[in-house]
Amino acid sequence: MMIYSYLKLGPRDGVMLVSVIIMLVLTLVFKWSVWEFLFSVVAVIIAFLAGNMKPDKKNVLAFLKR
Repeated sequence: MMIYSYLKLGPRDGVMLVSVIIMLVLTLVFKWSVWEFLFSVVAVIIAFLAGNMKPDKKNVLAFLKR
């Protein structure tokens, strides 16, 4: 039974949440500043979004088939 079924969270969102929690723990353990925490979270989000990008299905070597 899902309590918040309107959120539609998946496993990728869980991985992202865990990585942000790890960044928060690292911030507390190593006494990072707020800026270092924000930069690390932004880097994780950019890496997450870049990993979800799909490549173009262009056939680069199509000219060789002629």
